[in-house]
Amino acid sequence: MELHYLRTLKVITESDSFSEAAEKLSYTRSTVTFQVRQLEKDFGITLFERIGKKMRLTHEGQAILPYVDTILSSYDQILISGNTEVRKLRIAVSESLLTYRFQPIIQAFREAMPLVDLEIQTGSCYNINQILLDGSSDLAIHYEVGHTEPNIFSKTLTEYPLVFFGSPLLSDAERDFSTPNQKKALSFIVLELDGLYRHAIDQMLSERNITLSSDMVIGSIAAIIRCTKMRLGVSVLPAFAVERELEDGQLLRLDGALAPDSISVLYSYHKNKRLSPAMRCFLKLAEEML
Repeated sequence: MELHYLRTLKVITESDSFSEAAEKLSYTRSTVTFQVRQLEKDFGITLFERIGKKMRLTHEGQAILPYVDTILSSYDQILISGNTEVRKLRIAVSESLLTYRFQPIIQAFREAMPLVDLEIQTGSCYNINQILLDGSSDLAIHYEVGHTEPNIFSKTLTEYPLVFFGSPLLSDAERDFSTPNQKKALSFIVLELDGLYRHAIDQMLSERNITLSSDMVIGSIAAIIRCTKMRLGVSVLPAFAVERELEDGQLLRLDGALAPDSISVLYSYHKNKRLSPAMRCFLKLAEEML
């Protein structure tokens, strides 16, 4: 029995199909099928059955999965302890995700992989492909911005709602974004001038013929929130970044039909990148906890 066949089995169980598992592993579908058939021959059981359009583990397959996990985990720990090359994981992450959603994942990763050095950098979602292509990071967890690259594998992890907000100090006229044909003496406070949050509000403003006086680009989520509290402008962010301030009344949800009104989170890595034990561990935690 080949150890990497067990790895293939594990990836299949974390995917929706053999084809998706093959793409993750940079295999052909026939290679994945062959490896499954070899495992079934070695174990003397049927591992998968087709239910509707999806392949699912049989009862026998589910029974052996804990043992597969133990074998792979033990092998990964041996590999990490004896190889300094795989004892570092470099991740590129969107700032808001790192600030508000990543702490439980980092804590769980530290417990699972205590010997791995973790290097996390924040950056623009529009630069993620280049960061992965030039090898600056092993893995990226970021927002969907519509830019695709044939050498980058990406998969959606989850999505979060966006919220349009301002200060409770705004006057009734300033907080009115329902009435069309307005010119408002307000700034739109944004991380990037041509970023995804800007696009989320543009369609709504255009449809209602509402014009804001200026843009204010501030490269920090925390600073955007503080400036908005002080009535320096209005902004759009993922709801999780401002939920506490909205609940406490420090910020005010504004009436605006954002398009889109939610944002998808992806993970990405170079298709030629070998998934190290640390990468696999971090991705598993991200899928479970984001």
